[in-house]
Amino acid sequence: MPGGDAGAGEQVITDAGCGACHVIPGIRGANSTVGPPLTDWADRVYIAGALPNRPEYLVRWLLDPQEIEPGTAMPDLFLTEQQARDASAYLFTLR
Repeated sequence: MPGGDAGAGEQVITDAGCGACHVIPGIRGANSTVGPPLTDWADRVYIAGALPNRPEYLVRWLLDPQEIEPGTAMPDLFLTEQQARDASAYLFTLR
């Protein structure tokens, strides 16, 4: 992800509590099945079944999931643009 730091993204994902709903490789305690697992993220075709799985679209999703899929259970994480870029960079390391 241009402008994203995967190492910082791992911390963003931890701090945002993403593991409360998702299984996320490399994130301690991220073993919930409320939301879909984020394993093999880079190999997915779509984000939320709506957007092509590309880093820039994942940033949009992380910043405002309701804009992409109104009524989604995905909460607003109140991330900055940089935090969303970093989280996207981390998720795209998952293959």
